[in-house]
Amino acid sequence: MLIKSYEISKKNLNSLNFFLIYGENIGLKQDIAKSVLELKEKKNGKYKQLEFEEEEIIKNQNNFFNLIFSGSLFDEKKAIFINRTTDKLFNLISEISKEDIEDILIFFKADQLEKKSKIRNLFEKDKNLVCIACYLDSNLDLTKIIGNEIKQTKMKLSNESINLLVERASGDRNNLRNEISKLKSFTLNKNKISFEQVKTLTNMAQNYQNDYIVNLCLNGNIKKLNKTFKEN
Repeated sequence: MLIKSYEISKKNLNSLNFFLIYGENIGLKQDIAKSVLELKEKKNGKYKQLEFEEEEIIKNQNNFFNLIFSGSLFDEKKAIFINRTTDKLFNLISEISKEDIEDILIFFKADQLEKKSKIRNLFEKDKNLVCIACYLDSNLDLTKIIGNEIKQTKMKLSNESINLLVERASGDRNNLRNEISKLKSFTLNKNKISFEQVKTLTNMAQNYQNDYIVNLCLNGNIKKLNKTFKEN
């Protein structure tokens, strides 16, 4: 079942336990998992959180099955997060998704998945599974996040500073929040911060990833590409 990222709070997820959250936006994936977990806990109580890498699951499938199926009446609820999920887990997911599992939430986090991906197709077509794509944030999304992040502080940012933060975030709210945390620490005992200080303190421009530069080349965005090279 396909669900848009902004529809999470509007959907009835009570009977759904399996979630595939994929895409390049790391921060949005974290926000979605957090939102789903909060909705579940509001209704069912606290979940114990467990995190695994895909390779750990592949190497210890029996242990994973025991974790899910060998619970007792007195066991606490579990929220399981599996990072870097790929089609290698297709058979396992197909098997466990057919079982009636209570008190277990499983979040499969993945990077970009092509349309031909087996697990993506499985989650999109099965009404008992949830598939959520996490695309890069728009400039408007990032601007709103900046407003929310600094709302409870005395920090004041110029429009020029806000635009710089949005541009340097490269479409990912996780990058943005990391840099805002730096600014919050810097302005702990004052409320003014200049554009030059923002420019110096936020070093996202020094961390452009290769795939970001490749995408600029493929899109023919010469102006932004030149700016990236200058900043690096």
